[in-house]
Amino acid sequence: MKKFSKVTALALTCAVMLASALAGCGGSAPASSAAPASSAAPASSEAPAESSAPAEASSEAAAPAADGELTPGTVSYPAKQLTITCPPAAGGGTDLLLRAMAPAMQEYLGVPVLVVNKPGAGCAIGFSAGAKDKPDGSSITAAVAEMLSVPYVSQVDFTYDSFDSICNFNACYGSLAVQADAPYNSVEEFVAYAKDHPGEIRFSNSGIGSNWHVLAAAFAEAAGIEVVHVPFDGGGPAATALAGANVEACEVSPQELDVHVQSGKVKLLCSFSPDRLPELPDLPTGKELGYGDTILTIYRGFVGPKGMDPEVIKMIQDATRYALNDPTVTEFMEQQHYTKNYMDEKEFYELMAREDKIYADQFEKLGLSSK
Repeated sequence: MKKFSKVTALALTCAVMLASALAGCGGSAPASSAAPASSAAPASSEAPAESSAPAEASSEAAAPAADGELTPGTVSYPAKQLTITCPPAAGGGTDLLLRAMAPAMQEYLGVPVLVVNKPGAGCAIGFSAGAKDKPDGSSITAAVAEMLSVPYVSQVDFTYDSFDSICNFNACYGSLAVQADAPYNSVEEFVAYAKDHPGEIRFSNSGIGSNWHVLAAAFAEAAGIEVVHVPFDGGGPAATALAGANVEACEVSPQELDVHVQSGKVKLLCSFSPDRLPELPDLPTGKELGYGDTILTIYRGFVGPKGMDPEVIKMIQDATRYALNDPTVTEFMEQQHYTKNYMDEKEFYELMAREDKIYADQFEKLGLSSK
């Protein structure tokens, strides 16, 4: 990609919305600069309804194996309760999944598990608060991909390295989609066309600085093509813009694009996932086509304050695995199309470290970095 100055006037005028446009899997991050009142609910609380279903893949490929050795009530958890700080707002996909998992985690640990929302400033308020908690096992934080992006566009007092990695439990990935009647039917043909028509391909995304914006920019750079990035308020509207022929391409999750694929208005060229998606076995991955370095994971996991006891981290990992294998949680995740994607602390840290470099590189090249 040559110059960010090629971006349309629409993208430029929306730049002031950066902090509030950090979206993933169709959701938009809250834009408030002040923290709204926190909401806490015990594990048995009923989560508020969400206006739109979360857009995660239904793959079970990365689900944890059956854990017969995980017997509830057999650990001596050191804290009287476990509070999970949720930086996204109540009722969103992260909040709903945490509240679905909390009862099983509580059963395993033998102490109350509470979910406390601390939204605002693109999730920065929750992350900042979580990094300052005591590392005694009483508090952990739900980690989402904004943990990587926000520090590059806002002056905050945390990075992913401000926390101890615990585990990941859910993920989804982007895909490359074009109009169904476009004159290209593969990524190779699309790239060739884009090179012959520099600056003519418009990519819709879920907001300036969003995960999907960064993914599209990373792919365009890797492919050596010059494109125009057009921001929308979330992945759903970005997908609708493609279906309405307002743009030529879009890189959001396959789930956000599915209704338009089914209607015959959009076709998928590849996914940006580590492996082929089970629900789309014939769809090649960008990795297969030479774009493995552009993978961005819209993840959900747990991190804790620096200095946590490794034994406590292991207890939380086991409680997470126990929850992922709980029939009620499994049913909820299947109904809501959430992917089980378990990673231990090392795997999760390596994922964040790798993708942090992508955000750093692309935000600087796009002229969006505040550092």
